[in-house]
Amino acid sequence: MTDEDRRALAEQILNNALMAEIMGKLEKEAVDRCVYAPMADHEARQAAAAEVRAIRSFRQNCEAALRNNPPRKAAPA
Repeated sequence: MTDEDRRALAEQILNNALMAEIMGKLEKEAVDRCVYAPMADHEARQAAAAEVRAIRSFRQNCEAALRNNPPRKAAPA
């Protein structure tokens, strides 16, 4: 796949209203699970936080492809 193919596909994903709605809903639900998990349920908080990071990373990777930049490596959690 060429850089131009990646850019075009990333643009389609980022401009798709349904995709934005779904990703926004998934992120909000994961944040809510993280915030409202019982204080002692560290595994639930970690899982929800990891889901939020994955969703945000996906968006960042699409935005990087749109700019034809390689995605940034996130700091280890």
